[in-house]
Amino acid sequence: MSFTGFSDQIDDTTVIKNASFWPEINLAAFQEEYRLPAEFREKMLIDRIKLAMVWANGELTDWKAAKTAAGAATLEQVQVEDAPAWGSPLVLLYTRAVSCRAKALLLGDYATMLRKSDAQSDAMESEETAARWYRLASDAVNDIQGKTSIHAEAL
Repeated sequence: MSFTGFSDQIDDTTVIKNASFWPEINLAAFQEEYRLPAEFREKMLIDRIKLAMVWANGELTDWKAAKTAAGAATLEQVQVEDAPAWGSPLVLLYTRAVSCRAKALLLGDYATMLRKSDAQSDAMESEETAARWYRLASDAVNDIQGKTSIHAEAL
């Protein structure tokens, strides 16, 4: 067991605001659902989520323009055929896209954080792991747009 000395306690009500069309992201939910180590400080988490929002919003610029032209003021208002009773699947996919992208960015930071070398987690810091999270983020953006994702790997 190690002690890092970082003790940021994230309030359950901490949200990262977004542009008016896009949903905000709850910081505590992001940290819990994506199993982020306590070593990540709150300011770092917020920064990486903001960067991921910039990326996702940019990827979806044309798609958003078409939806706002059709009358949707927010992502939640975009009509989805056979939408589940629990809410908009588009909001779920957008949150996944942002969260996966932010996690990929954070994994790149993990290697530079203070800790003992014997505590290094090669699986957590590997380029393959970060690439997987980037791919999942892109898949979620493609799902929002109704596009098919195709992945190719070199053997």
